[in-house]
Amino acid sequence: MIWLVIPGAREGERGAGQWKDLQGIRLVLSALGADWREFPFDETNVGDLAERIGGTEATVVWYYTFWPEAMEALKRRCPRARIVLRTVNAEALQHWTRAKKDWRKWRGLPRDVYGFVRLLARDRRCGRAADALAGISPWDDDRYWSRLAGRAKVCHVPYVSPWPSLQPETKPLPWERREDVVLCLAGTRDAIGRAHVAGFAALAVRPEWSGWRFQLSAGFGDDSRDDLPPVVERLGRIEDPWERLCRVKAVALPSPLGYGCKTTVADALAAGCRVLVHPRQHERLPSDERELAMPVDPASADDVRRAVACLSRSPSRLAAAVQQQQMVRAVAEWKRVLEP
Repeated sequence: MIWLVIPGAREGERGAGQWKDLQGIRLVLSALGADWREFPFDETNVGDLAERIGGTEATVVWYYTFWPEAMEALKRRCPRARIVLRTVNAEALQHWTRAKKDWRKWRGLPRDVYGFVRLLARDRRCGRAADALAGISPWDDDRYWSRLAGRAKVCHVPYVSPWPSLQPETKPLPWERREDVVLCLAGTRDAIGRAHVAGFAALAVRPEWSGWRFQLSAGFGDDSRDDLPPVVERLGRIEDPWERLCRVKAVALPSPLGYGCKTTVADALAAGCRVLVHPRQHERLPSDERELAMPVDPASADDVRRAVACLSRSPSRLAAAVQQQQMVRAVAEWKRVLEP
């Protein structure tokens, strides 16, 4: 029996990265033909889960690392159970990136440092309590989780875009029928999201993009105060981007900041889009996504010219092939990490 432990407080809003990852995991478990059930975790009911598992050799897929005490308690009460931890980000590094780090205010900096150390300790405890880690990002796995939990425990288990299965009636359009649009889904309004907006604005005003349209969804926590050039069309929040991804030619992720899996990259590739990624983030992508995405620095005229030329032709791999490859790899890796 496989128990998928889903924390209600951390599943995320529809369309958020965690929400999409959980949809993908559900699809993979079903594709595996596994005997599995969901357990809604409310931060206090780990005892209920332990009673259901009892003395069996069940497998527990634990989503997120906010509750090391609960993981450790489950391990004590159910020593025969195997706990697989799904890692989402290099949490401490992600926190430091998002923190304001106002060096002029003594009260702010200690709080940021404390948050970093607390998250690092929490992730270490969760990594040690788990029997295996299903890492979503190879870069984070190698440089963060392997150091906290031990390299032997960590296995890269890729994200699979759930949108093709959630909305099967929406099919990616052929390249010649797609709109000459570069789309940016900027996400939350933290330092990472603001860097997306700033990079996208810088990209949009480049003269090389004559004839192209630029559309921006600031996503969760939309902020109308974003400083954008007139050429950028504001879309507001988009919960279900699949239909739009299936009809535009390009998606841009111009922020150099952030850790974890860039789910928008995988979604865009599955929809048949060209993907433009900041060079720093391009280096952190999984090898199969790095092969298909294009590094573009908005400040580089050479990068922009290459991007415009690239967008004049269709991707080398069709959307259906990308979707199939995502599912095949995810199923294979989840099968490997779930086996004792």
